[in-house]
Formats: sequence, structure tokens, C-alpha cells
Amino acid sequence: MSQLRVDALTPSYSSLILHPLKAMAKSWDPLRDLLLLQDRMNRLFDDATQRRAQGGAQSEPRDFERADWSPASDVYNREGEYSIQVDLPGIERSSLDISLEDDRLMIRGERKVEGEAERNIERPHGRFLKKFGPLPSDIDSKAIKAEYKDGVLTLRLPKRKEQKSRRVEIKVS
Repeated sequence: MSQLRVDALTPSYSSLILHPLKAMAKSWDPLRDLLLLQDRMNRLFDDATQRRAQGGAQSEPRDFERADWSPASDVYNREGEYSIQVDLPGIERSSLDISLEDDRLMIRGERKVEGEAERNIERPHGRFLKKFGPLPSDIDSKAIKAEYKDGVLTLRLPKRKEQKSRRVEIKVS
């Protein structure tokens, strides 16, 4: 009977035993996987862009609205009202559009870049959209107030004053 040598089986098997890390490096290449993911994402966006261009504006859902960025905000539930504060530094008051549509509070606007020769732009610019909703049913939508001061938009959404239930005794005769 002849003896079977390990390296006689397959050259890759013997290299696997002697150099396991090299074998692992060949099977998983993070850079290659990242480039593959980037390629797939590019194809996904290209397909979506082509479908949108072919479908036209009629095929877009009514709720879809393009925005370049979304401002940071805080929502507070206080005793008699809800308060929303939205950070909008550098936004002109005239470019703000605040509306209530289908129980959703919508804040729209635009931050324009000053001068086109700028090269280092870190702040978000372009159109923005911030949606809140559906709003709670206890909001008095006719009494909503807004104030814009020092780059912060504060919205006050008062709660409806509902009659408190009271206990009434009914005598049975």
C-alpha cells in the first residue's frame, strides 16, 4: 500500500493548512465588495431615474415632494399645547411656507448659496421640507401660531379645551 501525501491531494488544500490567513484574504476582499456595492447602488439609482423620466410628472405620488435637506427640530408636549422648534439659521422669513394639509404640518423653504464662486460649503442649501403628522386629534388647528426669531421657527399648537367628564348619580325608582 502506498502512502498518501497531503500535498498530493490538491495544492490548494496544502496551502490552506499552511497559510489559512491567505486563503481567507482571497475569499473576502472588502474593497472589492465595497466597489460591487457601489456599482449595484449606481445601477439602482440609474434605473429609478430612467423610470421617473419615462413616467413623467403624472406618475409621481401626490405626497412625494423633492427636498434637498431637512432641518433639525424638537417637539414638546406641554400641558396646554404642543410646541415645535425648527432650526432655520440664515433662512429669510419670506422664503418660509407653513401649511396644514390633511392633518400634516408642512414647513417648506429654501436656503440659497451666496455667490457661485464658493468652494467650501458645509451648511445644507437648496429646498427643504419638514413634515409633522398626522397631528393628534386634540389640536385646535385654527389657533396655531408661528414665530420666527434668531433663526429658530417656533410653532405653538394649542390643545382643544374639552369638557371634563363628571359623574352624575342616577336614582332608580
